[in-house]
Amino acid sequence: MAETFTPEETRALDPYFTNTDRAVFALRNLTETVKGALFARYSRSNKSVRRLFLDEFLGQLEADTPPRTSTVGTERADRLYARVLSEYGDDSVAQLGGAHIACEGVSNILTKVLEWGRLMAYLEQSTRYVAYTDRPNGQWKYHVPAELERSGLRATYVRTLDEAFEAYARWIPRMEQHFRERYPKAPDDSDAVYRSVIRAKALDTLRGLL
Repeated sequence: MAETFTPEETRALDPYFTNTDRAVFALRNLTETVKGALFARYSRSNKSVRRLFLDEFLGQLEADTPPRTSTVGTERADRLYARVLSEYGDDSVAQLGGAHIACEGVSNILTKVLEWGRLMAYLEQSTRYVAYTDRPNGQWKYHVPAELERSGLRATYVRTLDEAFEAYARWIPRMEQHFRERYPKAPDDSDAVYRSVIRAKALDTLRGLL
């Protein structure tokens, strides 16, 4: 289900996204740097693409529709590119220029179908850095195929995935504690970096349950 936005947010998003009420949309009127940086942030955030754009790239929302300019967010994007390329050595972000189309809230199966052809470059929201513990409308983030209704297996399928997601969410704090004990914080490690590393190790270990 696509995220909902306030009227003010919708007006702010309209110049830069082809729609604000559907899960599949394209980006427009933005520089390649901004689009690439936005998707790079998305891969490690639990926010939607459009929410990230509002929070980190557009700046303070105004009551009136923002100007249709292609320079919005460039300062933030330039800083992100500099950090990712120079500090982390991750040149995959440099491949993110081009026409950008987002598909949010789709199943992992559809993700693989889209990526199989390799006609484009792809970037997924990473289960190594994003915890899948939120429950939109009270439901865990998994897809229930329509054909299960006809087979009589829907209840078993839902119960199995509910239990898998519950175990995943329950074990995250325990796994973080395990890795804190196994990899104590070094004196020169910042708190933020250490927490991020421990979190990534825990999520990387548990994501096989999803």
